[in-house]
Amino acid sequence: MIKLEQVSKGFAGGSNAVLDLSLDIPEGQTCVLIGPSGCGKTTTLRMINRLIEPDRGRIMIDGEDTSGVDPVQLRLKMGYVIQQTGLFPHMTVGQNVATVPRLWDWDRARVKTRVDELLELVGLDPHEYRDRYPHQLSGGQRQRVGFARALGADPPILLMDEPFGAVDRITRERLQREFINIQRSMRKTVVFVTHDIDEAVMVGDRICLFKMQAQVAQYDTPEAILTRPASDYVAEFLGRERLVRRMSVVTVDVRTLEHPSGGPGAGEPRVTISSTLSEAFAAALASPDERAAVYEGERYLGSFSATSLLETLRLAGTSADHTNDGGSEVAAGS
Repeated sequence: MIKLEQVSKGFAGGSNAVLDLSLDIPEGQTCVLIGPSGCGKTTTLRMINRLIEPDRGRIMIDGEDTSGVDPVQLRLKMGYVIQQTGLFPHMTVGQNVATVPRLWDWDRARVKTRVDELLELVGLDPHEYRDRYPHQLSGGQRQRVGFARALGADPPILLMDEPFGAVDRITRERLQREFINIQRSMRKTVVFVTHDIDEAVMVGDRICLFKMQAQVAQYDTPEAILTRPASDYVAEFLGRERLVRRMSVVTVDVRTLEHPSGGPGAGEPRVTISSTLSEAFAAALASPDERAAVYEGERYLGSFSATSLLETLRLAGTSADHTNDGGSEVAAGS
């Protein structure tokens, strides 16, 4: 869907924000751009919709070079969400959400139907919120409206620049979960900028970790980056909590389960084969014996203890720390 070929952008003084960046972003996936402050994340994002023009290189959208497309028409086909929402203060919530459909000359009935659909999608009752103004909303509600506005004309691409960075932690986690649920149903191609590795792991199908000047340090799935960091720079950026973060993306592996031929113990809580290690660990800790049983549908697969799960994860992380070439086998998850 999105392809960057040797893209560069310099600013006054001769410094390069982005230098010879090449990147492929698959259709229907969320690609998270992350890295230190000033590494070129937002510049890269804004070059995709030509809010910033690249100095050289090509950006292709669905096979078409964006340099030959009218920038206004290009932006109308992309949703754009920023940290402070950018809502028009003199417009109601409904008018804000309707911005792009009105620019596309949709008729009034179609616009109203779309506005109500989107407000419901982001968890805001249209009858209660449609006629309110941005100053009458909380920060989290304004961010929801900003997301709804970005989806106004059902664009295939969403650009999100730290969209949840200006709200409190609890609201942020709620918005992240809602974004994940919406993305699972709509499968937009999303470019998502953040400085928070936990957020990147949670929302991303793929993570692109930048060094300065948007040099790609590693571009891979969250599990692969957490399990097999490509360099010391990547491992240092991920931090010592890397194994804890890995628990939120790795699922239970049947090869590590105990008692597969027997049955679950009395009082063992049930988790599914698709449960993450963090979900499985929490379930085990909640039981008297700190054990949990794993099922696929109604079929019992085996059980595990909280201690054995952590030990398997620790051993996998130790092997990953000593292997950066992607050749180590990780037994803790798939």
